[in-house]
Amino acid sequence: MGWYPTRRRLIALGIMIILVLVGFIILSMVDTVELGYSAIIVDPMIGGVVSVVHGPRWYIKLPWQISVKIYTATDVLDMWTEEATGNIGDYPAIKCLTKDGLEVSVDITIRWRLDPSRIVDLYLNYPNLQWKAKTIASILRETVRNVISNFTATETFEKRAVISQIISREFAEAIRAERTLAGAIILEDVDLRNIELPQAFKTAIEEKLAAQQRKLAATYERERRLIEANATAAARILQAQGEARARLIEAEAIASQLRIIASSLGGNETQLANTFLTLQLLNEIAKNGGSIYVVVQGPGGAQIMPLLPLQPYREIRSE
Repeated sequence: MGWYPTRRRLIALGIMIILVLVGFIILSMVDTVELGYSAIIVDPMIGGVVSVVHGPRWYIKLPWQISVKIYTATDVLDMWTEEATGNIGDYPAIKCLTKDGLEVSVDITIRWRLDPSRIVDLYLNYPNLQWKAKTIASILRETVRNVISNFTATETFEKRAVISQIISREFAEAIRAERTLAGAIILEDVDLRNIELPQAFKTAIEEKLAAQQRKLAATYERERRLIEANATAAARILQAQGEARARLIEAEAIASQLRIIASSLGGNETQLANTFLTLQLLNEIAKNGGSIYVVVQGPGGAQIMPLLPLQPYREIRSE
């Protein structure tokens, strides 16, 4: 009687084990790949890649097959150094020599993504998935150093936009030409963040720029003053010309009046003009506060009599 319950227990235990194994096998066959990733299914039994699954989705593979998941969305490689804190990106800033032999530090960031249709070849060339560290970073350093070597230190300061364009173009060409990357790298952006010059050289450049600005300011001030002086001179010339024309008109009017007076009196025009000019001169002297004296020869000798200005009238009273 004791054998039957024992047999039932063993059968139940066996069924449970089988169900657990089946469940484990099913779970090992079902997998998922997330958005921005692709899964390469590798079969060790046949020694190769059997399929590629692009996320997001669920998929089924055989229990012994291996799933290698690769990030295919936009990736970033940072090469920079913060001098103040000592912090660095993925790698330190790139040390480069300029055309004139000065060492500069280049901070740069690149962004790229993988072409899902080419990731199998990329994986076969880099089964440890180290294409970023082994190849992309190396090509970037070499490209930046080659480009910087064609510019002087001053030019790296003045032509940063041009240098950035050249680095972007040459780095993209180098990536495409690298056989091991299998054309899987799609470059999206190259950001030349900074070119750090030696402090002494930066100080010299700043002083040079300040001197140039002072020179420009002095040139502008000189030209401004010259324009103002020319304008003032032109205004004075115009004023003098106007005054001269006014005097000429006045003189012509006086001459005309004198001719009319002389003609009506039957006198000499020249003598009348001299008399008029004398009186006009005396009038001008009087306006300016001057005094005119006339020397008169009398019986008692020469006497000086004031003529202008006239003395104010005073009433004489008898006492």
